[in-house]
Amino acid sequence: MLGKTSLHFVDPGTKINGKYYRDVLLMRGLLPDIRSYSQYFTFQQDGAPAHRARETVDLLKQFSSVQFNIHLYSASTNVSNALP
Repeated sequence: MLGKTSLHFVDPGTKINGKYYRDVLLMRGLLPDIRSYSQYFTFQQDGAPAHRARETVDLLKQFSSVQFNIHLYSASTNVSNALP
């Protein structure tokens, strides 16, 4: 099954640090959306500092008690080449 999450907007001027990313975008938005589609999914994000923060990676590992793939790409990676 293919799916996509809802759009999640951030107010202009909001600083996206690791805490905001985890507490607001992931926990209140993206992860519940993803969970509603399927227990089998791939979550892909780039190498932004909020994405690479140890607490963020730990949260995603904790969330991944189901079949879950996390793809992190560094800023220098051409993500379009990495997509299937």
